[in-house]
Amino acid sequence: MFFTFNQNNSGGGFDFDEARGITEYVIVEADTADEANERAESIGLYFDGDGDCPCCGDRWYAQWSNDRGREVPSIYDEPVETATALIKWMGDNPDVFVHYADGRVAAHHLPKSNH
Repeated sequence: MFFTFNQNNSGGGFDFDEARGITEYVIVEADTADEANERAESIGLYFDGDGDCPCCGDRWYAQWSNDRGREVPSIYDEPVETATALIKWMGDNPDVFVHYADGRVAAHHLPKSNH
């Protein structure tokens, strides 16, 4: 299953780290939500909000333990392959990194939505 972590624009900017596979959306393949949270933390995501903007909220939120994930990498229930972005926050950088269970990391650039 695939679990999506979407980054909150805490403090007026997004974290980007191509080497670690961190961008606006980080999708992790795992058997459970708890495993996805552990894998996300090993990538560099954090769920304690330490250092994040107090008015904007935490940058990352953990998956709920009862979340079952999605069959394919998805953003808001739309498969990454067909998803679009209303705003291209990441500029020319990838909008999505998918972290597969076998260790592969795939970058995706979302096309801008016409809406």
